[in-house]
Amino acid sequence: MTYQKNKPKITIGMPVYNGADTIKRALDSLLAQTYTNFELIISDNGSTDSTSKICLEYEQKDKRIKYVRKKNTIGIIWNFIFLVEQAKTEYCMWASADDYWDPKFIEKNLEVLELHPEIVASISDIKLVGKNIKNYYSNPDDYNSNNSKWEFVRPNIGTYEKKIQNILEFNWILNIFSIFRTEQLKECIIRKTFASWDFAVMLKIIKFGDLYVLDDVLMFRDTGGITSTKSEIELMKRQNFGWFGTYFPYVCYTIWCIKNIGLRIFLKNFSHFWYLNTHTGKKILREIITGVRKK
Repeated sequence: MTYQKNKPKITIGMPVYNGADTIKRALDSLLAQTYTNFELIISDNGSTDSTSKICLEYEQKDKRIKYVRKKNTIGIIWNFIFLVEQAKTEYCMWASADDYWDPKFIEKNLEVLELHPEIVASISDIKLVGKNIKNYYSNPDDYNSNNSKWEFVRPNIGTYEKKIQNILEFNWILNIFSIFRTEQLKECIIRKTFASWDFAVMLKIIKFGDLYVLDDVLMFRDTGGITSTKSEIELMKRQNFGWFGTYFPYVCYTIWCIKNIGLRIFLKNFSHFWYLNTHTGKKILREIITGVRKK
């Protein structure tokens, strides 16, 4: 497949902050795609390392790349939102500066979307790489106990209610790195920031169609930047959720779900939200008490 000048089919949006250690690998893997008819927009969230220098060099080398640098850090989620808003193409995807892709990733997923209008997003199976794979699991027991075919991404078909249940029961939301139909994804973007924002977006996108997963492993998720910190408060603070969102992280998401998936479906899945809020709440409370005692 060849690149047709000024007529890109897909926008790749890459949010980055201090990604100098991995962004070259990410960009090289995208530029090596067999499907070449794309634009690649990099949104630098105010990096303080050599990310800017690297991105400017790549922008000069390949006309498909556009580099945008934020003067001030706008937060991870707002950077994702910004990139979708820039897309004017039929399809779009987010691409983490930590990850890399097989050359066939875009080609094979676009083939699925072109042939199946009922599918709204498509991704390949994913393999974790890097030095912190174990830290990627919120529950250490999951690292050794998984027996599912779909460990990190899962296809999702059926009724809307069934698809909601599928997302809520699944611990991962890496389907957010699928290739999407741009028009539908833009309708699903939530212009608020809260924990599990990515889950909320996916709960909206499944109204428009099914989620597809290719059997082949064509995406590699680097865990090198995954923190080993056990501090729930610190994790929330890094995402700029504000005071309430830091100490009561899943309340906003829970309220959003009540309003958007409907009270009946919410109540059927009430145990999920109860666990999400109480489990995290207990961890945060223990942190606060421990901090007070140390003082």
